[in-house]
Amino acid sequence: MGVKKLRSVFMRYALCLAFTVFIVIAVNAGAYLFCVSIEAIYPLTSISAAIEREKDTLQTVRQIEESDIPYFCEYVLFTKDGRYKGGSIGWEYSATVWNTCMENGRTSGGAYLYSVVEREEEILILRYRMTAQFGNVALRSIFPSADWLLIVTILLEILLSLVVISFIFGKYLGKKIDKLLTVVHKIEQQDLDFEIQKSRLFEVDQALDALDHMRLALRQSLTRQWHDDKMRQDQLSALAHDLKTPLTIIRGNAELLFDTSLSTEQRECAEYIENSSLRMQDYVQTLIEATKLWDSYKLCMKKVNMDSLLLELKNQIDGLCAVNNISLHWDCGHYPAYITADHDLLIRMLINVLSNAVEHTPQGGEVIFEIEEHSNELSFLITDTGKGFSDEALKHATEQFFMEDDSRTSKSHYGIGLYVAASIAKKHNGKIILENSAVAGGAKVTIQISLKNLVSI
Repeated sequence: MGVKKLRSVFMRYALCLAFTVFIVIAVNAGAYLFCVSIEAIYPLTSISAAIEREKDTLQTVRQIEESDIPYFCEYVLFTKDGRYKGGSIGWEYSATVWNTCMENGRTSGGAYLYSVVEREEEILILRYRMTAQFGNVALRSIFPSADWLLIVTILLEILLSLVVISFIFGKYLGKKIDKLLTVVHKIEQQDLDFEIQKSRLFEVDQALDALDHMRLALRQSLTRQWHDDKMRQDQLSALAHDLKTPLTIIRGNAELLFDTSLSTEQRECAEYIENSSLRMQDYVQTLIEATKLWDSYKLCMKKVNMDSLLLELKNQIDGLCAVNNISLHWDCGHYPAYITADHDLLIRMLINVLSNAVEHTPQGGEVIFEIEEHSNELSFLITDTGKGFSDEALKHATEQFFMEDDSRTSKSHYGIGLYVAASIAKKHNGKIILENSAVAGGAKVTIQISLKNLVSI
């Protein structure tokens, strides 16, 4: 099949609809004429002709009986002066019939036609509907007008045809447009390794071609960007590792100088060298952390003793708090004895967040560490009494290299700690929640990790 244009599809739809309407009208008209031919339906002309044929008999018959009245008619008998004598038309309607026919000289009124038969001593008025009628009494009682039934039937069939054809047409177009939506969705998800299937609809294929060009350009751009980033990270990582060796040598030699006899000025210089080398080592470690691809990092999952992990963590943080004159409130509630996790990454994640809390807590302040267990989730809550997170930090503090405003910025802050912590939490099927504590007045970081890997003992 060739490629179609949208206007040809619409034209086909219009022609199909017109042909369907023609078929509906033709079939129903044919059925109507067939019913007329077998006398299942009597058209108005046949009824009028039958009445004319019976008029002579009705004028001369000695007494009018209901069986003498033509099949489709109702009748009423009057005296010559207009008094009601009887008939299938009730007395309550007789005055209206007399006035219409005899007073006003009309042969029609409302939905009825009238025929007047003057007899020797009375007047017979016949009334019949101004429409074709069914020969069957039951059908005639349900559908008084065969013509209106035909018209309503045709309209309903045309409406049904319109709905069905529109549904088929809409489904056809929907399949074509779905190809566009599928491509857009894949590009949105950055799934760019696929072949675009043509729709065989010219206008849609044009849009698909444009999307395909965008897909190829985006894939090329992302591949180049990823390659450049990888190369940059590899270079930074190599440089950082190369710097560690000379820095270790410098620091080692500076420590050896303290074992010799030094003057006050020389000792001061040695201290400068040692402190500067320590600071440089921190910078190098920051570079190493920044160049790690956490998404591709493979976890070393093993059985972790929680008591041992928390003791190790507390020993490290106790010293950090003591140096900064900060009190540590350690509140470990109920927690599992063992979990399956990467021990080293778990320690690094908690130390990063706790160090960040200590760093932003003023002297004399407090850092609070809590543990909570909820069904299949273990939560570590770290709260400080510092200035808390800014609105911007609450949104972006876990992003790599995010530098916060003055409320939580220091010279040793490089936007790495919370990013690394969030990456490690994600590796453990968890997350980090940032907020400000209404009680302590400072920042509150909640680390949640999944306990679905809980080890039974």
